[in-house]
Amino acid sequence: MQQLLTYYNLGGPLMHPLLLCSLISVAVIIERALRLRRSSLIDPAVVEDIQAHIEEGKAEMAVAKHHNSPSLAGRILSRALEEYLNTSADIETSLVESGERGLQVLNNNMSVLNLIARIAPLIGLLGTVIGMILGFEALEDAGVGKEELASAIKVALLTTATGLIVAIPTIIGSTYFRSKIRRLQAEFEEIFIDVIKTVKATSSKASAEEKNDAVGQEKSTSKKEDDAA
Repeated sequence: MQQLLTYYNLGGPLMHPLLLCSLISVAVIIERALRLRRSSLIDPAVVEDIQAHIEEGKAEMAVAKHHNSPSLAGRILSRALEEYLNTSADIETSLVESGERGLQVLNNNMSVLNLIARIAPLIGLLGTVIGMILGFEALEDAGVGKEELASAIKVALLTTATGLIVAIPTIIGSTYFRSKIRRLQAEFEEIFIDVIKTVKATSSKASAEEKNDAVGQEKSTSKKEDDAA
């Protein structure tokens, strides 16, 4: 620990923004790891319950039950169904719009990780360049030898090493989370497709039943008229 503090002090003032970048990166990585847990985003029991309500013709009940669901999938589906039931939009449009709004949370703070991964090495390089310039100026003025030159270069390179130490784990974390986000989005798309199929099948079944009832009622009316005649 003492050695790290020594290196930190030797690295100069640009070690401070690098430390800040590392703290922010760690905080965002922890936040994304907690937020992107599949259990909090996709609850199979909630999805199945919504599907069951739709099949039973009780979509309104599904909306009321899962409007404030802890599951992201439940909230997106209930709000899409609410829009579908209360407007002239079809189920595909409702799900696309609701999904786009709801899935934005998956990418929260990802831009922060990308920014840190890009600027940390540059800050480190800037520190090295500044350190090299100051070191050579001091060496030129003092006229010292190779050992002093090597020491100055070592100190100057500390910021570059620190920048890479910050950037590499950040890049790894960002890549991992982006891959996980793509997998989650694919799962959400499959859920949306299943719900669309269920809604259309239920709607077709209801239309067929209404048509059969209308035909039966028409036949009954005709028969009554014939009996009366």
